[in-house]
Amino acid sequence: MSISLNYYDILNGISDGIIVIDENFRIIYANKAFVNNSDLSRDEIVGNYCYKVSHLRDNPCDPMLESCSIEEVIKKRNTVKVIHGHFGCKNKEIAVEISSAPFIDSNTGKVYAVEVVRQISSGSSSETKFNLSQRLAKVAYLAEGVAHEINNPLNNILASIDMIRSCIAGNQELEHKLNNSETIIEPGSCDIKKYFELMQSEIERCKSITQKMLLFSRPVSEPTDIIDVNNSINETVSLLMFLANQKNVMIKKKFAADLPVINFSDAGLRQVILNIGINAIQAVNENLGIVYFVTKKMKNYILIFIIDNGKGISVEDIKRIFDPFFSKNKNTSNSGLGLSISLSIITSLGGSIDVRSKENIGTKFTIKVPYE
Repeated sequence: MSISLNYYDILNGISDGIIVIDENFRIIYANKAFVNNSDLSRDEIVGNYCYKVSHLRDNPCDPMLESCSIEEVIKKRNTVKVIHGHFGCKNKEIAVEISSAPFIDSNTGKVYAVEVVRQISSGSSSETKFNLSQRLAKVAYLAEGVAHEINNPLNNILASIDMIRSCIAGNQELEHKLNNSETIIEPGSCDIKKYFELMQSEIERCKSITQKMLLFSRPVSEPTDIIDVNNSINETVSLLMFLANQKNVMIKKKFAADLPVINFSDAGLRQVILNIGINAIQAVNENLGIVYFVTKKMKNYILIFIIDNGKGISVEDIKRIFDPFFSKNKNTSNSGLGLSISLSIITSLGGSIDVRSKENIGTKFTIKVPYE
């Protein structure tokens, strides 16, 4: 028995959304399911940009922060599966799992990206991956600063190696090169032991930086870690310093000396501080901004205050800032999940987050962490 197959009917019969994207970010095909999950008509989708339809952005997604089908599939010919946030009906953003693969037109040789878009159900393993990907996206946002922090000790290690070689060879010519360098090597000495000690300290410095970053890839567990709250905040704030320095924003810290060590999730607390800290730095004006990180003990709680003198939050928006995917910055890498995830982490561990804000004055977040 022969069967006449209509491929368009087959694609329209699939419950998952399917789109085909060309190298210019334009959608050239969308099946029925994809159209039905959007507020746009087929005519408004086909021919439009994928980042405009799915992300409500005016510019393509940043491939450094999100896996992009154009970069991974069309340019590199990879098959990828990623978790994204897509805007669907009523402009509500939902978590979706995207399987994307290259398709080569046999007639023209052009390469297209075929995306299968599946909505993620609540509580699924994919939703857990989505939350983790959003947490790691915040860390990726700090990549430039982390690279800068690691680059400095690496330069000092290389300089030490050069000086050791010079000393062994009895040749001091390399010392002149170090006079104008940014390293902490001081020429004029062939104390090889000193250079090995410097190399060891700089390696430890790099190790410390990477350890701070690796903590963010850990799952947010039950409150079983024994942590020093001040230390966790201080190390997290150190990752924010490059971002603050870029905007010439002042960071001020005032930590209570009498805080007890507590049973809590170290990865969870650091993620919350990172999320709110990034928001605070982005909210203040360049050259005039100040962000405070303060800790205090009160009864059975440790209070963590993150205060900025930024633009503040309107009365209407402050009611929604903890809603998933709520964000006023549609053209940035901000997913709108940072505060939602932060609230979920703290409340799941028995704490709370309160926010007070006045427009053009600033915002104050109060995180309450319980201890026995």
